[in-house]
Amino acid sequence: MSTASRTPVLVGCGQVVQRSPDPQHARSPIALMRMAAERAAADAGAPKLLASLDSVRVPQGLWRYVNPGAWLAEQWGGRRGETCLGKISGTTVQQLLHDAALDIQAGRHDVVLLVGGEAEHSKRRAKAAGQPLVWDDPGGPTPDQGPGEMPDWRARPAIRAGLHSPALTFSLYEVAMRHASSETPAVHLARIARLWETFATVARDNPNAWIRSAPDAHRIATPTLENRQVTVPYTKYLVANMVVDEAAALLLCSAETAQRYGIPEHRWVFPVLASQVTDQPELSTRASFACEPALERVAACLLEKSGVEPAELACVDLYSCFPAAVQLAARALGLDGEDPLTVTGGLTFAGGPFNSYVLHALATTMARLRAAPGSMGLVSGVGGFMARHAMGLYASRPPERPFQVWDLTEEAAGLPGREFAEEAAGDVGVETYSVAYDRSGPQRGVVAARTPQGARTWAQVSDPDLLARLATEDLCEAHGRIAADRELSL
Repeated sequence: MSTASRTPVLVGCGQVVQRSPDPQHARSPIALMRMAAERAAADAGAPKLLASLDSVRVPQGLWRYVNPGAWLAEQWGGRRGETCLGKISGTTVQQLLHDAALDIQAGRHDVVLLVGGEAEHSKRRAKAAGQPLVWDDPGGPTPDQGPGEMPDWRARPAIRAGLHSPALTFSLYEVAMRHASSETPAVHLARIARLWETFATVARDNPNAWIRSAPDAHRIATPTLENRQVTVPYTKYLVANMVVDEAAALLLCSAETAQRYGIPEHRWVFPVLASQVTDQPELSTRASFACEPALERVAACLLEKSGVEPAELACVDLYSCFPAAVQLAARALGLDGEDPLTVTGGLTFAGGPFNSYVLHALATTMARLRAAPGSMGLVSGVGGFMARHAMGLYASRPPERPFQVWDLTEEAAGLPGREFAEEAAGDVGVETYSVAYDRSGPQRGVVAARTPQGARTWAQVSDPDLLARLATEDLCEAHGRIAADRELSL
């Protein structure tokens, strides 16, 4: 099949893992990004491609660079092209990539670099040693496209209720899903630990993974000094690990440019189709925590519009910040527990460099697809405490139709929700809950409860005996009472 000249193609990928014995000698995040970009150009067999960049797109990181894309473009002597700094979200990389593919297809851009990286491991080691690292901002103009103003998350009822971290939020889903499947806490923990063991096994064989020791399910599920309990039911080995020094880059260009630079067609990987939901209602008004209808719509759209059956996918990487996210996406796609659900080892073991993990998933997917001519793979992203979802199909063969992104945000806005009662007190039923731990044990609980009228409200738990029960029993659907100070008693 011939390839149209404006067809967007991924031609290069590069990954970097830094393990510096002395953090004072560690490379900065932007230096790691440069290394990853140069590896991507070398992977394409076209180092001069970097001097032809007309767009550099970087997902916002933990660092405070104003415009890393501008500095990076200058390193290779290219002309001043467009720069973009993406917002904080696990879906940002795919949105940057898919927008770039559409831009190339429409002739607005020709060569785009997507790159991101962190050096959080070195930064934290240096701080612990009393020698904080200072990485200067290289400066530069304001990005042509910025992340926009961040919403004030503190004003949201769920945050005010105490859901300050992703681990606590995803625990709500995990406990609700556990109850819906009628699993005991012990059986459920053993199952998700076995799932994460399969991710650890993939990471063992991934040279770009951060943790390659491949802990088994028992070790993953068992709290220790090294593997502390974070929430119910998550230990440290069941949550994303952003304390890594990693970077990754992708080079995307038009088919005619790839041909002009002599990049062999067997190295090309094509964006085929994408679907996404960019925002959903706040957690307080979600219909349920046992399912995710917007994610189900995104998955159904991708499979329907592409005509692809799940069994046809050569590789899959589901965004793996927490087991709940993987289970919901696998269910939506019709993938069972026997299907490999990661190409990297996931955000726990391969590493979750804050906002740019999906770059690593895509880079590894490229290698898998190149090794299997004619194959197709899927990569997903999750952001905003399950408020955003993105899925993309990629292939090592030319697509039959132009690349397209299906945005289902308006459709998802019409999905049923749940009324929220901010000040509800009195009799309630427990819907789901999270329990936060420190090293001494459970410290506080956040409970999603339902009023007799079916509205959701938030409650707190500080009583040690009730916290112990929440940590070891299934108390979903238990009847309780919320006092005026929002404290729940059963």
